[in-house]
Amino acid sequence: MPSPIWLDGTLVSWQEAHTSVLSHAIQRGALVFDVGALRPREDGRPLLFRPREHIARFLRSATIVGLDLRYDAESLLAATAQTVRACGVTTALVRWSAFVSSPEPDVVARAGVRASVAIACMTMEDYARTEPVLTNRVTLRVAVPRDIRKAGPEVISPQAKAAGSYLGPMLAKQRAVADGFDEVVLLDREGRVAEAPSSSVFAVQNGALWTPPLERVLAGITRDCVLAIAREEGIPARESHVSPEEFAGSDEAFLASTSLPIQPIASVDHRPLRAGAPGPLTARIQRVMLACERGADPRFQTWAVPV
Repeated sequence: MPSPIWLDGTLVSWQEAHTSVLSHAIQRGALVFDVGALRPREDGRPLLFRPREHIARFLRSATIVGLDLRYDAESLLAATAQTVRACGVTTALVRWSAFVSSPEPDVVARAGVRASVAIACMTMEDYARTEPVLTNRVTLRVAVPRDIRKAGPEVISPQAKAAGSYLGPMLAKQRAVADGFDEVVLLDREGRVAEAPSSSVFAVQNGALWTPPLERVLAGITRDCVLAIAREEGIPARESHVSPEEFAGSDEAFLASTSLPIQPIASVDHRPLRAGAPGPLTARIQRVMLACERGADPRFQTWAVPV
């Protein structure tokens, strides 16, 4: 039985959490969202991983898209804790969503219309009902399409996690999966490596870590974690632009996101990476990241918040 959903201050069943097919969110793609991780501590107590950062980004996305929310960060954090406790699980993804549920005749919702907020926990079993690939991928075969690219900031800010921004990446991944790949890494308008549809991109060359700068990509929270871990571990890291050819020629590469969180890349455009997957540096970061999620690394204990 799916866990209850927090919807505008009330815990409801999945069956009760519904909206019109004519809603502004569905018809215009204006829903904004964020996804956080719930993980168990060694004693079994559930931990939210960096929930304040996720909620801050969620609120920023709503502001960019122009959604009028009635909740501040602290009330959303309290609502998230309430939802997690009601779900009674220790391992899940937490999804925050904000959307205008009423039918709106124009592209822009009418003045004074406030957005609804929903908070839901989804376990791997819930996701497996709709996307089994999330539960069985070990390493990734990545394609880098040249004809479908990430929308530039002049179209929509890369810092807005809005449903409509994922249509282009969805089409690119749909084609790549049909061609036998697991994932795509999109290029920006200038033809440089940007990001995957829902993950930040990292590559390793000669023991140094590289990731694209924020001017064209989302400020990923797991991305920030990886860079912080690299600093603590003494791993050289830089934010710089890289061509798809340089990316394909990396020693190692991986994707970073809340849901995975570190996913090793085995090949790029059918070209195997030299160090294999996971390479030694990828595996090192992966181990630290998993410990951080469970509050087991004293250097990053503030990231894991008990519920």
